[in-house]
Amino acid sequence: MTVSHLERAIVEEEIKPNQSGSVRFQSSWWPAKCVREITLQPGEVVRVVRLENITLIVEA
Repeated sequence: MTVSHLERAIVEEEIKPNQSGSVRFQSSWWPAKCVREITLQPGEVVRVVRLENITLIVEA
């Protein structure tokens, strides 16, 4: 799957630094990690940076 850096996702499960959470992306739920040392809360809109295996890497 190719991911454009302009695509957005919505945080569904809190994403803490160095831990996975989940996001809703393209009508599916995906495991996700953040590239920055911040906590992302459910409902936040994030930018998809890349795909690593089956985990989306996102940033605020």
